[in-house]
Amino acid sequence: MGIDKYFSGLRVLLVLCFFILSGCASRTIDSGRQVSDEEKEQRWQRHQERLGQIKSWEIAGRLNMRVPGRSGTMSLDWRQRADEYKLFLDGPFGVTVARVSGNRQGVSVSTSDETRYGPSPEMLLYSLTGWQFPVSNLRYWVRGLPAPGNDARIQLNNQGYPEKIEQQGWTVAYQQYGLSQSSRLPARLTVTHGEVRLTLMVNSWKY
Repeated sequence: MGIDKYFSGLRVLLVLCFFILSGCASRTIDSGRQVSDEEKEQRWQRHQERLGQIKSWEIAGRLNMRVPGRSGTMSLDWRQRADEYKLFLDGPFGVTVARVSGNRQGVSVSTSDETRYGPSPEMLLYSLTGWQFPVSNLRYWVRGLPAPGNDARIQLNNQGYPEKIEQQGWTVAYQQYGLSQSSRLPARLTVTHGEVRLTLMVNSWKY
């Protein structure tokens, strides 16, 4: 074998290893060893403390939405700065589906031809689009946290991250976590309520 062929083969091998390792890194590491409920709870408490320090963040990804009578896929861009946020939902070719902006003073929701103002993003989105979309709670669920309140039922995996959160009639199932900086954050989750089903695939996390 010539030296050129040797290094060419080595480069191919390194590229393959890179993609294999990248795929592994995108999944939650779980050794499969069963741990006690007490240990899961301890891990969960540490995980919540780390997540609680994230006050400002951005996510970008793809949202598959299925509601009674229709379904579709759109891009999602969410920018959170403490209590102020902007949520952009765009359809194919960048067509605006909805823009949601909110802070402590109130909320505005815009579609391609109308803007409405009020105290609740859920009510405004429903009045403009007919969608049930839990914006206020999703702010927490996308980080793998229950929304504030005592009604959440949480099922943990071995790593102390939620596998499922049931809250206010919604069920949030976490299929995949990814490592972003020093914390594991949801990379794929499904939110369901009756006939409503939202599947979010996160492409990037920034905080």
